[in-house]
Amino acid sequence: MKKKVISVLLCAAMAISMLAGCGESKSDSKETDKSTTESTKGASDTFTFAIGGDTGNTLNPLTADDRWGLMTCHMIYSPMYYINPDGSIEWILAESMEPSDDGLVYTMKLKEGLKWSDGEPLTADDIVFTFNSINDMKENLYVGGEPIKVEKVDDTTVTFTLATQSASVTELLSAETFIVPKHIFDGKGSFDVNMLEDEVVGSGPYMLEEYKTGEHLKFVKNPNYANGEANIDTVVYRIIENSDTASLALQKQEVDALSVTVDQVDTFEGDDNFTVSKYSEGRVSYLRLNYSSPNMKDKDYREGILRALNREEIMTAAFTSDDYYKLGYSFLPYSSSYYTEDGVEKWDQDVEKAKKLTADGAKSLKLCYVEESTEQKNQALTVQAELKAIGIDVELCGVNQAAYMSAAYDQESTEYDMFLGAYVMGIDPDTFAALVVSTKDDMLNFHNTDIDAKFDEAGTTLDDTKRKELYNELQGMVSGEALLYPMGTSMKTMVTTARVGNLEEAQFVPIYTFGDMAKLTLE
Repeated sequence: MKKKVISVLLCAAMAISMLAGCGESKSDSKETDKSTTESTKGASDTFTFAIGGDTGNTLNPLTADDRWGLMTCHMIYSPMYYINPDGSIEWILAESMEPSDDGLVYTMKLKEGLKWSDGEPLTADDIVFTFNSINDMKENLYVGGEPIKVEKVDDTTVTFTLATQSASVTELLSAETFIVPKHIFDGKGSFDVNMLEDEVVGSGPYMLEEYKTGEHLKFVKNPNYANGEANIDTVVYRIIENSDTASLALQKQEVDALSVTVDQVDTFEGDDNFTVSKYSEGRVSYLRLNYSSPNMKDKDYREGILRALNREEIMTAAFTSDDYYKLGYSFLPYSSSYYTEDGVEKWDQDVEKAKKLTADGAKSLKLCYVEESTEQKNQALTVQAELKAIGIDVELCGVNQAAYMSAAYDQESTEYDMFLGAYVMGIDPDTFAALVVSTKDDMLNFHNTDIDAKFDEAGTTLDDTKRKELYNELQGMVSGEALLYPMGTSMKTMVTTARVGNLEEAQFVPIYTFGDMAKLTLE
């Protein structure tokens, strides 16, 4: 499992607004500036997607873990295959993955005649190089405490050998792991790509043609894409951080697509000029208490904080009504077949008990959230009011996305006592180990050896009935730490101009929004 698997820890619904500053460009910007601001009606071969943040000048396809970086990687690079939300497999570079009878060796066959965007052959050497590089970085591709052994059989065949059986290995080996070109990165010492200077060589549906910091990313179709050339010649990610500015751009059809907030939906519903699509990412909204903060060391105090909260009030403040969210009480999304509430501590609101449990603790706390997110801002205000009711003052600290990621996932940071956020992981419950297991990414800063051991056992158990029992136990164990307060899952709403077609074929998926943008059409 990579750091993202699907990755990612994402902060809750990221809103959208224009960055004002000018950056460098890989080419003359005069014509580009015009093309990215004029109405999409006059750009018949260009699809413009308004996004809410900037990937930054440097892109690393093996460590990218924010939405914008992952979306960019998804355009430029390809995994061996992609696991759809329904569990089916979308073959991209690979054409098959077959297990041995004992389940310890998986044999992957590449499609014939694959090429990188620069025309160089894409072979088993690139697969082995990518996975060995990941193993060199961290223990995410470990099964049973041992690294998965990756070996080339021939130019189109690779074997993956496990120390023990794994129920999640098919997803683990996909894990949204972008395959990187050995001939570009071998000996380089870093997988960082300077998007202002370097030629970005990949195998995705598109190639990066131009990047202007804070303004846009421009992609052109990759003629060597494994699943066939894209239908649309050019795609522009236009960076607009302010949600109102982005909505206005869509209304004027200056952009073709935008993920809107719930208070913006009415503007577009019923208008024949637009298509409104609602879908679930399985994104779990949460409040996390920072165990590194001296204020949060006492478990009774943490329980008191959680007892002061009302998750329905917090979710309604963010998403208006339960038409756009489903309450949940576990680290797993409600849609997971492994989700349970049995044995899970829900931390139901009890104001009087909360007052008693926090009586001897800190009376002033700092809550960090992403300031560009309207949803998070409303959640923060609600949390502030609910803790005020038990005598605790909360300072709201809205920061930009980059600052949030830096603070939230620095396990030694004591600057903030609480974090609002959301995450999207994989289909298999084992992918959620990255949240709390100390030998994985431990994104939520848990340090519990019993939880580590239970995740290891669950991940190597093939019997599904037994697996469910183990994950039921885990959901109770994690909730009992009183560090994570899951609140539920929310819907996302994508609005596209009427000229955008083939939405169903392209598929709405977590993080990347479009499963395969190459399948979109413009009418």
